[in-house]
Amino acid sequence: MHRLLLQRRWLRAIALAVLFTLACLALAHWQWERRTERVAAIGLVRANYDRAPTALADALPVGATALPAQRTWTPVAVSGTYLPAATLLVRHRQHAQDGYGYEVLVPLRLDDGRVLVVDRGWLPPDPATADAPSAVPAPPAGRVSAVVRLRPAEPVDGRSAPLGQVQAVDLAGTVADGVRSAAGAATAQALVTAAYGELERGSEAPAPSSSPAAADRPSQDEGPHLGYTVQWLLFAVAAWVFLVVHLRRAAYEADVAAGRREPRAELVVRDPDRPPTDEEVEDAAVEAMLAAARRDAERQIGR
Repeated sequence: MHRLLLQRRWLRAIALAVLFTLACLALAHWQWERRTERVAAIGLVRANYDRAPTALADALPVGATALPAQRTWTPVAVSGTYLPAATLLVRHRQHAQDGYGYEVLVPLRLDDGRVLVVDRGWLPPDPATADAPSAVPAPPAGRVSAVVRLRPAEPVDGRSAPLGQVQAVDLAGTVADGVRSAAGAATAQALVTAAYGELERGSEAPAPSSSPAAADRPSQDEGPHLGYTVQWLLFAVAAWVFLVVHLRRAAYEADVAAGRREPRAELVVRDPDRPPTDEEVEDAAVEAMLAAARRDAERQIGR
């Protein structure tokens, strides 16, 4: 067999198997990292989502430039006055089984002078135009108290949006620009850019006459990342099984041709009524695994 390994075609096959294995290991590592991130996010939900509300200053000190990761989803009690003129709609947001619509952002001027953006909930698009909601429920007037869960600012999206709308909760960018144009530069300067608050259902006092649909509880599904990790590791092993099987077959055929072994009595065309040999079953299984690996790689990379 060692002579076969020195042949050019088998050297190419080994090189291809090495490359395939490295690709599988890289994809397995990528899926494992995604699972690790997902598990960490779920951990924050379990640790913070149902906690008793705390003071905003305890969870997000004045002057903080970013929300500490361990404070994500922390409920905080806030009070102040809404600035409905500076309401913004976040586009393309999914809500449960209702499809895509808009989240309603309303700045809340807090008692300490800071301005915290509050996500008051979700609205469907106008059924007649499939565009922005035909009406946005007004927040309570005057001084209001509420409980919100802190969430970090979102990355810059880069896409433009119609007036009064944004593509992401980019607090220091498009959201600040929208607040500035609607409520003035002083309000924009007081804007908290490290985090925004997701309103807890029914926590506003006084209660409004109507409200957007409450935000969904965050999912705690880990997703398929662990399964994909194991799958890519199995594909890496299967590549070498496939190579060894074919190398052994080539070595056997070379021994038969050289007269070192007796040929097996096999039919050139297998009788469909004859059960497949163990070798044929093994070859078919390995080839099916590799074909599935190629299809799955194309699907995952295309996401």
